[in-house]
Amino acid sequence: MPVLTLFWRDKYMESAIKNMGDAELLSIINPSLSVMIGEYSVPELLNVAEEEALAIKGIGEGKIKVLMALKEVVRRIMHRTKNSVKSVHSPSDAIEYFQYLASKPTEEVWVLLLDNKNHVIDSQLITKGTVCSSNVGMREIFAPAIKRMASSIIVAHNHPSGISFPSQEDIKITKKLIESSEILGIQVVDHIIIAKEGSQSLREARRDLFGRQLDI
Repeated sequence: MPVLTLFWRDKYMESAIKNMGDAELLSIINPSLSVMIGEYSVPELLNVAEEEALAIKGIGEGKIKVLMALKEVVRRIMHRTKNSVKSVHSPSDAIEYFQYLASKPTEEVWVLLLDNKNHVIDSQLITKGTVCSSNVGMREIFAPAIKRMASSIIVAHNHPSGISFPSQEDIKITKKLIESSEILGIQVVDHIIIAKEGSQSLREARRDLFGRQLDI
């Protein structure tokens, strides 16, 4: 087959797969898994416990094995992507680091610790909430940065709803973060919102919140 024909065939296939629904994608991986879409979205499916999945009608041990293997593949890909980010110099770097949060079914708040050259020191889970909300305090967010002597932090959380538009609570927390950072002398580089339908940097979307820290 001519190379050009192969090129366009592959492009068509790539486009077709991107436009497939969740059930269609799962049916390609394993037709038996598509029945679970009635019970779960894909992100929820990748976080469902083995015992919970077994309770679904028509799901046996064979299908569970396929599901667990799929979950592990996704986990490894996300882990390697996260570990590949060694320093953060832009919002896109931070979004790439935390992209794995897009598949989480409940809200999680994380803090990324950076040194004075924006090299990643570590990241830490601060709190894990329900599907609707997550309680978070300034003390819990800044404690890891103080302990590890970080120069700056990036705070990130996911929106299980799939929409990255910042809520009023997100704006309120960002304001508190900035106020606390000025007292502690630890810069808040950004507040990232991760979602299935796109992610957002509040430093870019709401520059007014960061004030003087934009000049740092």
